[in-house]
Amino acid sequence: KVSLVNPKETYCIGEDFVVRVDMFDYLGNRKTYGGDFIRPRIFSEDLGASVSGTVKDFNNGSYHIHFPLYWIGKVKVHILLFHPSEGIAALWRARHSSLGVIGFEGKYEKFGKEAASKCGFELEKEEGTEICEYKDLLYEEAYYCYQVPNFTCESLKAMRGYEIPLSYLTRDERQMFQRPNVAVEIPPTFDSIKVTRCESKTETIKPKCNTGMGSPFPSGYYYNKIWNPIYCNMTEYTTGDDYIKCLQGKRLFLIGDSTLRQFIMYFSEIIKITNYFRHHGRGWSEWHKALEAINLEKDMYVSYKRHGFPLEHPSFYYFKEDMYTSRQIDQQAGGKDTIFMITMGQHFRHFPIKVFIKRAFNIRRAVERLFIRSPDTKVIIKSENTREIYSPVEMQGDFHGYTQYLVLREVFQGINVGFIDAWDMTVASFNVAVHPQGYIFQSILSMAFSFACT
Repeated sequence: KVSLVNPKETYCIGEDFVVRVDMFDYLGNRKTYGGDFIRPRIFSEDLGASVSGTVKDFNNGSYHIHFPLYWIGKVKVHILLFHPSEGIAALWRARHSSLGVIGFEGKYEKFGKEAASKCGFELEKEEGTEICEYKDLLYEEAYYCYQVPNFTCESLKAMRGYEIPLSYLTRDERQMFQRPNVAVEIPPTFDSIKVTRCESKTETIKPKCNTGMGSPFPSGYYYNKIWNPIYCNMTEYTTGDDYIKCLQGKRLFLIGDSTLRQFIMYFSEIIKITNYFRHHGRGWSEWHKALEAINLEKDMYVSYKRHGFPLEHPSFYYFKEDMYTSRQIDQQAGGKDTIFMITMGQHFRHFPIKVFIKRAFNIRRAVERLFIRSPDTKVIIKSENTREIYSPVEMQGDFHGYTQYLVLREVFQGINVGFIDAWDMTVASFNVAVHPQGYIFQSILSMAFSFACT
């Protein structure tokens, strides 16, 4: 049940609007414990306005969800029970019951001959087989492959990911993740609320968005389908000229997954302010490949590279250029004309969270070293997006993404980076696509380059 904590005829801008959520089991008995994964927001569709809410779990089956009120008009409450606590317990156990729910296969090549072998973060020693270790000694990150007879470990050339037909959920647990039971809207006991401006207040002038600012939660709201961060003034980037003014004479390094590859595709294929270098594909047909783009006239350079193992792709691809993000940062001198934008998450949802935590800390350490030698370098961290509701829960489910989002927020506290809260932005907008389009994507871009070009 969703009900109002303090029912009123009208509410005021600036108030803390609170709704109560009470959970019951299938037989109508009140739940006596918490832990449900709730995704809340309020919105006014005609105004293009929405904001997410903060959930307070009383651990007895009741929740308070706090929403800030930022605009005048009729406001509707939209609350999804994404997974019940029983499902969350099952997902958490399943995620940490294995070394991952996706497999990897390496291709070895030697003098024209090819062979494939199983790879992963950890492999069990099998009698009569040797294991090749591929380890970055500085960061202590490693993955392994079974060595192919008559091939050296150094002859590993390509990698692909493949689904493992195995679930760590029980048969009964799997029923909780069938389509009708995922992201169920909880209908409120009221239609909408009315928000007015109760008293005239002088609005505080916010500073321009800049690196080093702490990002609260919620970090902002949409109005007229434009993101408004609550702690800084975002510059709207709408035209190619806006981006050229920002990037002229600069080098932009995009490191991560396809949600950052979207940026370089936008520059080269949509607004066409850069041209690909040594790449003739378009769209997502070759999304696993690294990209470079340039604008000679404006002295602009943009590159996109993957964050390193793991990367889920069903076909073999050359991966030796996939250095870990921290290694890629270490290889650049940095400086006032250098911008790093970094993301990670979607391809880590398949593995125990310790893998993600270690990678996040290594990236932070590399950023700290970068700031020692080049403190005027711009670094922007982008959290992961929400994705399709019915993505396979053990492999790609949003609960795994949410836990990683919390890790990323914590790891990058107190360091001079810009933090794009893409999770908050995609929850507030009810985004259900891993590559958001339209005003959501435009707002993510504007937030990124507000940090990069202040």
